[in-house]
Amino acid sequence: MSPGPARRLVPSYLATGGISAPEHSTLQDLTALTATGQSALPHHTPAHQRLLDLVSDGGLTVMEIAGYLRLPIGVVKMLAAQLVSDGHLRAAAPLPDALAPTAHAGRPSRALLEEVMHGLLAL
Repeated sequence: MSPGPARRLVPSYLATGGISAPEHSTLQDLTALTATGQSALPHHTPAHQRLLDLVSDGGLTVMEIAGYLRLPIGVVKMLAAQLVSDGHLRAAAPLPDALAPTAHAGRPSRALLEEVMHGLLAL
C-alpha cells in the first residue's frame, strides 16, 4: 500500500505571514495571474515566493495555483491579492463566458467535438 499524500509542513493559515488581504481585492477562482518580474520582498513568506515561482514562466488561474501549492483557494486569493497590491503580479479578469451559466453548462460545443473527432481520425 502506498503512503497517502504528504502532509503540508506549514498550516495554511500561516502561509500568509499574518498579513490580511487588501480590502479592494476582486480576485475570482478563474482570475489569471502573471508575474511582473519583480522579486519577492523580505516581508513575503515562502508561500508568496512559491506562488511567484509558479507564474514566472506564464500565467495561471487562482484555482490552478491553489492546486499546485496544495493550499485552500481562500489562502491563495489572499497571497495573490497581496502580491497584486505590491506590484508583483498582474491579474486579468476571467472571460464572462467562463462564469455565465448556460443551458448547455458542462457540455462542449458541437464545433469542438467535431474538431476533436477529426483530430482523432487523423491519428
